[in-house]
Amino acid sequence: MTRPFRFAVTALPVPQLGDWATYARSVESDGFDVLALPENYPLPDGFTSAAVALGATSTLEVANYVVASPLHDPKHAAWQAHSLATISGGRYRFGIGTGRPDVAGDAAALGVPFGAGAERLARVVDTLDALAALDGAGHTPVLMAAGGPKALAVARERADTVAVAAAPTTPAAALAELTAPLRDRVELATSVFAVNGFAPDYVSAFIGGDLDALRAVDNPALLDGSVDEICETLIRRREEYGFSLIVLGGHTLEAMRPVVSRLAGT
Repeated sequence: MTRPFRFAVTALPVPQLGDWATYARSVESDGFDVLALPENYPLPDGFTSAAVALGATSTLEVANYVVASPLHDPKHAAWQAHSLATISGGRYRFGIGTGRPDVAGDAAALGVPFGAGAERLARVVDTLDALAALDGAGHTPVLMAAGGPKALAVARERADTVAVAAAPTTPAAALAELTAPLRDRVELATSVFAVNGFAPDYVSAFIGGDLDALRAVDNPALLDGSVDEICETLIRRREEYGFSLIVLGGHTLEAMRPVVSRLAGT
C-alpha cells in the first residue's frame, strides 16, 4: 500500500521562533501537514504547546513527537490526549514512546523513575489502554516511536503512525525487513536531520558525526542532491521502506520547501 506523502515540521516554543501561535500559523500557511512537538524538559511541554498551536490554526495537524512514557502518568497523559483530540476536532495526534536514553536525566530532574525498557513499554500500553477507554466509540490518532521487536509489535497493533527508531547504521536491507510487517497497517514516519551535508552541531551529535557512514547504508535521516534528486530519493525510499510521513528539522526547511511543494499529497 503506497500512502501519499505528508510533511511535518519539528518545533517547540522557544524564543528564536518568536510568538508560538504565529509560528504555528506560518507552518500551516507554508503548506506543511503536521507540526511535530518533541519533548525536551524543561522546555514548554508538548500538551500545552499543542493546545496553543491547535487554537491558532484551522487545518494543521499537531502531534507529540513524542512524549516519553516514564515522564507521564498513563491515565493523566491519556486524559490530556483525549481532551486535545476532542477539542481540536480530530487535528491532534498523540505521540508516545519509551524515551531516548537521555530521558533518564529528565526523569531524575522530575523525581520519577526511568525504569527498565520493559517497564517503559508497559507504561506505553497502559497509556494507550486508558486513551482507548476515554475515546469510547471515537479514536484519537496515535503515533508511536518504536525500534525494538517488542515495541514494534505493540506499534503494529496499536498505532496509526510509527516512527521507526532504528540504529543509525542499520543496513538498508535490515531496515526494509524491519518496516515490512508495518507497511500495510500503519503510516511510517522518518526524520530528516541533514540535507546536502548540513546539520547543526547538536544534530550531528545526535545522529553521529560521520555522515559518510550513514550515507553508505542509505540512512533516511540524510538527503543529498538537487530538488529532483531528493524527490527521487524520497519516492524510492517510500517504495523500499514505506516512509511517507517526512519529519523535517527547522534547519532543513529552506532546502526542503521546493520538495514539499512538489511531493505533498502525491
